[in-house]
Amino acid sequence: MQMSFTLNQLWHERNSTKMILLLFLSILVTTYPKYLEFLLDSSLATTYHYFFEKIKNPLGSAAHLGSDTHGSKIAFRLTVPIIGKALGIGSSSSGKDIVLIYLLQSALLLPFLYMLIDVLQRFTSHVNACLFAVACSFTYLCKAFFWDYDFWFDGYAYFFMLAGLYFRKPLPVFFCLQLACWTDERAVIALPGIYLYHLLQSGNFNLVDNFKSIYQGLYSRSGIPVVFAGLVYLLLRLYLGYRYNLLTPSGDQAGVSLSLIQFQLNNRLIGVFLSFEALWFFPFMIGFYQFRIRKFFVSALLGALLLQIIVAYSVFDISRSLSYCFPIFIICLALMAKSAPSVVNRYLPVIALVCILIPTQYLIYFPRQIPTIFSSIDQIALIVKYITSARLAF
Repeated sequence: MQMSFTLNQLWHERNSTKMILLLFLSILVTTYPKYLEFLLDSSLATTYHYFFEKIKNPLGSAAHLGSDTHGSKIAFRLTVPIIGKALGIGSSSSGKDIVLIYLLQSALLLPFLYMLIDVLQRFTSHVNACLFAVACSFTYLCKAFFWDYDFWFDGYAYFFMLAGLYFRKPLPVFFCLQLACWTDERAVIALPGIYLYHLLQSGNFNLVDNFKSIYQGLYSRSGIPVVFAGLVYLLLRLYLGYRYNLLTPSGDQAGVSLSLIQFQLNNRLIGVFLSFEALWFFPFMIGFYQFRIRKFFVSALLGALLLQIIVAYSVFDISRSLSYCFPIFIICLALMAKSAPSVVNRYLPVIALVCILIPTQYLIYFPRQIPTIFSSIDQIALIVKYITSARLAF
């Protein structure tokens, strides 16, 4: 019996490895790594001086930048600049070694896919886990590891957030979530969903039905590291803001305001769908079941999702903001897999196929299709020619 279990586990691991490599290659060929164009910028260090300054001095203030610029919003986004400092990025006069940070982000997609499939297999079959991963691979969530050219680094944040789901012990969960929160503030808004995931996982994904169950989770082994990660982040952010005069601008001019919501809904409502495409089936079904089962936990879950939609529509870059709520989609799949496995088995292949067929869009001011490798041959040829000409100096 032990031998049978070992062989079965080995079979799954080998198939998971093949699936991960296949998905990685599929995402690569369907996503043009636009950050490679940095190699063609003859004044890169000047164009993006603010980020090179952030690497040299992560706690330096960006108050001199206009509030409408991306650089003014990275005051508390410390994880990647510290990684860059550890790697010695910015030591070259050209600044083109910054590409190494992006290459590392792309490489993180491999362990991201591994963790995603592993997490999904905790509550559903290996086949369904792979199908859900396929669907995610053709949305912005996975393409963000390649589609990045303006120092967004969503791939880093998504990786650390998923690691916060993957690990079960308090210390790794706390550490990974800290790295996620200090990568981008949107990860902080996602903490309630991550908390609900750990609470559900501790109960084998069986629904709890009252507020007391969630309240008690604040003191449970599963809930404490997530709550503690949020509190430490907020307190440390307040201290750093006061001590080093760090500030993240907000308001209409900065493109961060609740007043944007009405405009966004009137003009870019499609952004909700485009973020996860057919994967919205699972939150929709959970919302439908809420009217039948009337469980408080489902209301809390949908409330956390609504909060992240509000946050996403309070800024211009909807796709990347809304994709931070992917833990909630994992929870919805878990609940469906436990309560209605036949529905998951029936519709998940269709969901994956629809996600593949819909061209991946990125919505900021307007929907723009994320280009594939094949549609970007001209740009790639220029980059290859530049590299082979031996003019690249790191």
